[in-house]
Order: sequence, then C-alpha cells, then structure tokens
Amino acid sequence: MSTVKSVGKCRSLVDIENIISQIESSESDTIFRFPIDPLEARHSPMLDASRLQMIVTLARQKLEDDYLDIHPNTPDLNALQAVCDYSPGIAGVRLSKGIRVGKKEVDRRDVLVFAAERMKAMDAQDFDQVIKGRCIDLLCVSGSRVQFLKPLFASRGKAKERDDMVPVMRKLIDCAMKQTKDKVDEPLTNALALFSAELIQNTQDHAVKDHTGRPYLSHVEGMMMGWTRLYDWLHSEDFSGHPLLKSYWDGESAKTDTGLTSLRVFEVSYFDSGPGLVSRYTGKPVQEMSLEDELQALLTCLRHKSTSKPQTAAGEGLPSVLQQLRQIGGMMRIRTGRLSVFNAFEPADTRDIFDFRHWAQTNLSPVQGAVISILVPLRAH
Repeated sequence: MSTVKSVGKCRSLVDIENIISQIESSESDTIFRFPIDPLEARHSPMLDASRLQMIVTLARQKLEDDYLDIHPNTPDLNALQAVCDYSPGIAGVRLSKGIRVGKKEVDRRDVLVFAAERMKAMDAQDFDQVIKGRCIDLLCVSGSRVQFLKPLFASRGKAKERDDMVPVMRKLIDCAMKQTKDKVDEPLTNALALFSAELIQNTQDHAVKDHTGRPYLSHVEGMMMGWTRLYDWLHSEDFSGHPLLKSYWDGESAKTDTGLTSLRVFEVSYFDSGPGLVSRYTGKPVQEMSLEDELQALLTCLRHKSTSKPQTAAGEGLPSVLQQLRQIGGMMRIRTGRLSVFNAFEPADTRDIFDFRHWAQTNLSPVQGAVISILVPLRAH
C-alpha cells in the first residue's frame, strides 16, 4: 500500500529542502500530496523558483508515469485553475501525466487548457496580465504552441542580443516595481539584459537534454522577477548556514513600521528542468563525484566562457551581473545538483566575484534542474 506524505506550504528554503530530502529517501510508491498553496502562492522569486525545482525533482523521479497529487478536499475547478496560475504548478503538470484530486485523474492536456490565456499574455509581453503578488513569471514548456520565452527571443532559434534585450528588461523591471518607489539602476538593468540573453539561449540549447545528450520527453524553463520582504521570523534560518550569509542578513535586514525585522529585496530567479549545471558541463551524474569535485566543476563551469553564441560580448553576462552585485551590495544563490552556493557582497566590495561559498552546513539531496537567484536589497533612503 502506498504511503502518502503531505507537502506543507513550503514558505522557506528549510521547508523546501526538507521535502527534497524526503523525495530522495522515499520508496518508489510514496505519494506526495500537495495543497494548493505551494503551487500557486507567490512568496518571492527565489523561494518560488526553489519550490518549482522541488516539484521538478519530484516529477523527474516519480511522476513521468503518474499524476501530481492534489489534496482531495480541493474542488476540481479550483485545482485546475490554481495549478495553472503560476509556474510551479504548470511545471508539475507538464512533467507528469496530469493531476489527481482524490480518485479523479485529469490528463495534463485538459489541465493545461487553463494556462492558455496566461501563456498568450506572456508571449504578447502583456506583463500586467501575468504579474500577481509583486511577481512576474515567464515560462515556456515543451509541447506548447510557443516553446521558447518569446519576449526574450528575436526568433525561435536566437535569443535577443543585449541591446535588444535592454528595453524588455526595463519593461519587466518597471512592471514588477510599479508598487514601490524603489528603482533598479541602469547598470544592473543592462547587466541583467546581457545575462538573460546568454543564459536563456544556453538553456534552450542544453537544458532540453539529459547529461548524456538524450532529449527529455518534456521540459520547462523560465524566469521570475519581483520584490518582497523576507521576514526574520520565517526566513532568518534560511540565511544562517554560513557566517558570511548570516552577516549579510544581519547587516541588510531592518525593522518595519510594525516592528518586525525583514530583508526587503528586488529578486530575479532563472530556472530550468535540465540535468543541472555540473552534469550538463561534465556529462556525468553528480552522484559519481565527490562533493568537492562537484563544487570545483561548478566553479569551473561558471568561470568558463563556454558559450559559442554570436551575441555581442558572449560569455560576459554572469561576470557583468556579479560585478554589479559587488558594486551595490547584492547577492547571488545557485542551487543545482547537491550544491547550494552563494556570493554576497557589501557595497563597493573587493571580494572575488567567483568566491562562491556553501549556503548550508548540512549535506543536501540532489535536485533536478538549476535555479540561479539574484537578490538586491531595497534600502531605506
């Protein structure tokens, strides 16, 4: 008889990593049952992309021939609409057979009908229709009418170059930040445009195949952007795994008008359901490496100008973003394979932009795909 494990709201990285660990250690017939919240709720681009990665990991390991299980008390129509309202749910549906609500099973084609209008709005760059809870998400899935992130591409096979990407990035940022007086400066906007142009193109080329080069039956990729408050009572533990990380949290978080301490940030997260950065780069599973070898392979991968695309300044996107983060005091987190690494800067820092450290002190379970998150504190003036 199958064991049923209930997935909670997963509002912190600690919660998410706990579920990922359970996925790895569970028996093959274990059912992970989801309430609606982790599929549709916006918490922050970093946390939401991490929840998506958790769902992708579950789908890759257990759901290619099974259904995404939804809590049986959820009305059918609510479940269909909720899972198609945000990228984590859409990803889970696309990489599985569909959804199961109680004993009722709904094929993914019938579920994804409810995502059609949202996907059309994304393709049309009607970002006001895809922003919710201060977060914009752009998603493409295999098998859809448009299988690439249309706003970021000049054509099906070619991502926009930086100069063409800058106006799109500025439009995305302005839409995501319209509820606040804070601004994202032009140098960071330009760096994000260059990074997006290169990363999304590489993802289109490489994240659609496993580490051996065999095409996946299905895949997803995309980007989330927005701003939020990460509250001390909920998220401080997420930032406690390394002294530099804790120091960053303590230095950047501040009390709100209500007396609660929080870190207020602008965030961008990129995600895909590919083999992970290290497996993609080395051509072998991370389980065949030591953790130290995996880290060194990741750092080599990040430093290496591996792109062969004809875009202007190809290979400079990641260094450009890291240099801007060092200048303004931002941070980057990467979750891939068994690694969660970060680099966090004080304003006008002089540290090596590739001096990535382990986010957590504990060993992490392997995940599918990769998530790269950029956080920029929105400081009071």
